[in-house]
Amino acid sequence: MSSIGSRKAVALFSGGLDSMLAVRILQQQGFEVEALNVRTIFQCCKAPAARAAAQLGVRLTVLGVGDDYLDLLRNPRHGYGKGCNPCVDCRAYMGRMARRLMEECGACVVISGEVVGQRPNSQKRQQLGVVARDAGLEGRLLRPLSAKLLPPTIPEIEGLVDRRSLYGFHGRGRRPLIELATRLGIREIPTPSTGCALAEKNFSPRVKDLFEHQPAARRWEFELLNTGRHFRFDRKTKMVVGRNERENALLERVFQQAASGEVLMVEPADFVGPVGLLVGAAGDTTINSLAALLVRYTRQCDPDRASVRVWRGGQCHVRRARLAEAVQPARRL
Repeated sequence: MSSIGSRKAVALFSGGLDSMLAVRILQQQGFEVEALNVRTIFQCCKAPAARAAAQLGVRLTVLGVGDDYLDLLRNPRHGYGKGCNPCVDCRAYMGRMARRLMEECGACVVISGEVVGQRPNSQKRQQLGVVARDAGLEGRLLRPLSAKLLPPTIPEIEGLVDRRSLYGFHGRGRRPLIELATRLGIREIPTPSTGCALAEKNFSPRVKDLFEHQPAARRWEFELLNTGRHFRFDRKTKMVVGRNERENALLERVFQQAASGEVLMVEPADFVGPVGLLVGAAGDTTINSLAALLVRYTRQCDPDRASVRVWRGGQCHVRRARLAEAVQPARRL
């Protein structure tokens, strides 16, 4: 693939400051940039990415990961970070998506806002090289913010990108990047991202629990991790309880999509409270225990008179919440 004459780039674009700067730097060199926002199972930056793309005046493409992403989560070639975050493999996966878009739209390079040394699990020099190699983008993956610390890419060698106008940022410092954004005319500076959910100490135990108890988990089971309070009842059974109206609606949707005897839904029949899902074996003891959790997380019912609706498949029946027969879950995830 020749670079000469193709002043078009695809940007891996989260909508954060670093990715915005990468786009603006290439725009200043006369490039047309198409932004690619990749939606993973655990987070979606679509809304902030859309605002950032509009500010930069670039077209935004939003793509979701495929089911093959689940295999990456289970068995990352380059291992995990401190949590269940397969950072190097995940970035390479996104790079492959960007490479396909690059080929489809006739671009000559993929750019990203990565900064050498900013993230210890994925942005050391060696790791950046591994990502480019595994993505099939050797020589075609440009990091404008740290390019002067990395080997020249093909568009730089061929003269399409002026390496002298790229940068050599290193480490976690944000102030120099904010100063650069001001110089480059970026008016709205995004707040720092909270990072990947898979690296969070309050979230990664849910993922580890799923790997341990359901190694062949399907996509909806991974997506379920994003919603509600999770409780491990026993090795075969997990309970999820909604925290607000939005999460209750999401749990109802998961129940409808799962459409299997493995998932049972319990909801209040005569009081206002959360929705609960039971994933796994569903006997009287587990149903009573889930009903007890619904009562626990509401103040608007008489525990001695509470009734619940139990949905299994397309069937529903109402029963008293027999709280005396409930068993506490083993742990909250």
